[in-house]
Amino acid sequence: MNKDVIYIEPEDDITDIINRLSSAKEKVVALVPPKNLGILRSAVNTKLIAKTAKKEEKAVVFVTTDKSLMKLAMSAGIPVAKTLQSRPVIPTAADLAEKKASSSDVIDDLGDVDEKEPSDTANDKKSAKKPENSPKSAKKEPETLNSADIDEDLEKDAKKGDKKDKKSKIPSMDKYRKRIIIGGAAGVILIVFLVWALVFAPAAKIVVAMHTTANNFSENVNLTTDKNKEKIEDSTLYMEKQEEKVTNSIEFEATGKKNVGEKASGTLAVTAYLDDAKTISLPVGTTFTYNGLAYLSTSDAVLTWDGKSNEVCENYAEGGAKAVREDGCKKSASVRITASESGEKYNISATASGWHSSVSDIYSAANSGAIAGGTDKTITIVQQSDIDAAKDKLQSDSKLDKDALKNKFSKDYITIDASYKEETADPKSTPAAGEEVGDGVKPKLELTSTASMYGVDKSTIEKYIKAKTKDSIASDQKIYSYGDPYFEKFTENNGEFSAKLKTTTQVGPEVTEQEIIEKAKGKKIGEVQSLLKSISGVSSVNVERSFFWVSSVPDDVNKISVELKVEE
Repeated sequence: MNKDVIYIEPEDDITDIINRLSSAKEKVVALVPPKNLGILRSAVNTKLIAKTAKKEEKAVVFVTTDKSLMKLAMSAGIPVAKTLQSRPVIPTAADLAEKKASSSDVIDDLGDVDEKEPSDTANDKKSAKKPENSPKSAKKEPETLNSADIDEDLEKDAKKGDKKDKKSKIPSMDKYRKRIIIGGAAGVILIVFLVWALVFAPAAKIVVAMHTTANNFSENVNLTTDKNKEKIEDSTLYMEKQEEKVTNSIEFEATGKKNVGEKASGTLAVTAYLDDAKTISLPVGTTFTYNGLAYLSTSDAVLTWDGKSNEVCENYAEGGAKAVREDGCKKSASVRITASESGEKYNISATASGWHSSVSDIYSAANSGAIAGGTDKTITIVQQSDIDAAKDKLQSDSKLDKDALKNKFSKDYITIDASYKEETADPKSTPAAGEEVGDGVKPKLELTSTASMYGVDKSTIEKYIKAKTKDSIASDQKIYSYGDPYFEKFTENNGEFSAKLKTTTQVGPEVTEQEIIEKAKGKKIGEVQSLLKSISGVSSVNVERSFFWVSSVPDDVNKISVELKVEE
């Protein structure tokens, strides 16, 4: 008969021996221990081996010549063979006294095992004489050893040991201390792992795919930058503005020239002939020209006649009333003038003619003295053409970035691309236009450009879509996806904004995450899948376990997550 041979190692403990005995494939199992193995010096361990063999319906044999082990085997009712080829028998007191085995004990196999059960010392003597007719005590032996049985057996074994082998020694426990500590630690770790694996680790994610239909959405909306004016029910949505400012600067060459010398000045005598009652006013700033050179009055004058008093007329003295009636009343006044620009060219000598006035009623003007004092002094100034050229260069180097501006909005916003706008402020020149540029100084132009864009919060858009479609969606349906909303036809008119909002929504049966959790918690995975698939509109269910040993959805709702997927 075939048998399994188990060689016991010195480091094996009783748990290892029992596990290997239980996993043996053959009905007959031979245990071959090393000499002086400590764990087999215990009656409790040998009885555990005997009980395991009986429970697993196997015949176990000790292969040993150690009398101490043979004595324990006799107590536990375990057969003993001296070699793997010897016939196993349950030892008796007489066997323990013999020094040599009979040659007839050698056989080819361990197949024939005497299945004699242990008994007390008196019965051992009877079994030695009649081994084949031993009482059927094995059938009445209890399934497990309790502490009372083990204590009683140990007490009996101790008495027999005192009588038969007073020289036997109690083994020291020092060499087992390490094994006991390691075994205890391993047991604690095993318990902790089992608690974690069975209590804390189990979790499940339920992925439910919903079959939906697509609906096109398109509505005109008003947009406002004032949060207080938002009224979703009236199609007025609040939009947020983001700006990005970039200031560029450039140095340029000034090409303007300006004469900043002294201005020539003098006095003009102006004359007018008044045909009737009239008043001619010459305010400060009245222009007088001579040979293309312009002069401005720095004092005012008034020429007036009431049309009656001839004596006030300057030509009355020359020709009397007749002269007044023929030529009109002659009136004169002195006016101070200054050249419109600096320069020696405005210096002129006394002259009685050639002057013209911006006031058409003035008959003549003459300077009895020289117009003098004008000098030349030319400086470099910034002129407008210099500024315009620098501005064109700066605008071509603008660093405004539309994508960077869009990134200023959070991911929860839908940007309105059509609202993107770039504005450039008036350039700032230093020195300013018309001002002098000092020696060794380069004029500088700064140009600030501002880009702006508007965006609307996704949650606002979803609220608006939900409010607009609530009457067109059945009571047992809901929106699962709002698609990718976008705005088109964005316009601005006197601070009022409008656009058209478009998207494609996905509508399907209304199934909530809470409903799924309530149906699934505490149930087997297969049962959960069948239960949820029965819901109208659910196309597939997948339960993702946290670990392979998890076979049920936890009862703790905090360990259950739900993902609703939309299938178009």
